[in-house]
Amino acid sequence: MNEKMNRQVAKVAKKKNQIPWRACRLGGFLLLSACASGAGEAFLRVKGQGDRAYSSGRYEEAASAYDEAAKKAKRPHDRAEAIYLEASAFVRGRRVDRAREAFARLIAELPKSERAERARFDLADLEIDAGNVDRGYDLLYEAMMKHPGNGLAHRALERWIARREEQGADVLAWLREIQPRLAETELDETVRYQMAGLLEAAGDLRAARDAYLASAERHPYPKGNLFDDALFHASLLDEKLGNVDAAISDLRRMLAVREPSTFAGSYERPRFSPAQFRIAVLYRDKLRDDASARREFHRLYATHTTSILRDDALWEEAKLAKADGDARAACALVATLVEDFSDSRYVGCTRELCPTARAATKPCHAYLLRSNEPNDDG
Repeated sequence: MNEKMNRQVAKVAKKKNQIPWRACRLGGFLLLSACASGAGEAFLRVKGQGDRAYSSGRYEEAASAYDEAAKKAKRPHDRAEAIYLEASAFVRGRRVDRAREAFARLIAELPKSERAERARFDLADLEIDAGNVDRGYDLLYEAMMKHPGNGLAHRALERWIARREEQGADVLAWLREIQPRLAETELDETVRYQMAGLLEAAGDLRAARDAYLASAERHPYPKGNLFDDALFHASLLDEKLGNVDAAISDLRRMLAVREPSTFAGSYERPRFSPAQFRIAVLYRDKLRDDASARREFHRLYATHTTSILRDDALWEEAKLAKADGDARAACALVATLVEDFSDSRYVGCTRELCPTARAATKPCHAYLLRSNEPNDDG
């Protein structure tokens, strides 16, 4: 039976030159042998030696083993992996010249591999850390523009912008220049968001507001990673521009994409509950509409069930209820606060809003009675 299974596995391995990784994870000598046949037993043996040396801090020995593994690799993917590990070992061993050489070899010999793509960014970091700052940032720029879809490209762009700002360059003009080249890439959203921030910093609030809105429109939820940030900033600018209704509309547009979930916070973005809190604050402080503010504070408590702002929302709602002369509602709200959030900082102040509330076991800090904002508005 084992002989028959061996023949079947060998037949599949010969046909496809590899066994699916899913099968490799099943365990057992038979499957492990089959997996090795894809990469090659000699490659795996020498690479294993390199892995053990690397984990023990013997980086020169590890680099040598990885170099040997690259020579024994049967597949381009494995060769790229081995050369990348060789370069990484030299980096850890502070052998800058050898690391530079290995990264360059990987990029030259296997330019289309994922490891070569990563190596371009690592080579830039290597040069910067070695003191070759200008050369390093030139390489970082090249890597970013050549591989804008790489996960490291977003951080590279932010670093490049910071570098240009340090040099006193007109970063906004530079972003406007490169934006068309990146319009169909994953960097487009970051470029647009950064441009909006620079316009805001320059005091051009209307242009910044429009840029934030354009970013959210171009890169909507759920793929737009900065969708909620863009709309939150647009709301802040609309408020500064005196258009409170638009500020609220920006936030409602953000919250309209919220998805219900039974998993704690699985679909929540960091801006969602602060946006709901901000809507309530705008109604209360800017529009003087306490009824709407109470409704919006309660909506945060009732629907943003994983938010750390839920006790803040109940407290602000209770304060409004008391100010409106609605003692029954104020007492009901502080009772809910004590029951649901017994560790809340507000529990010590419940009798300030409801004289019949249960006696507090912690002190009431005066600033809590004055504050109209939560600890962190996001």
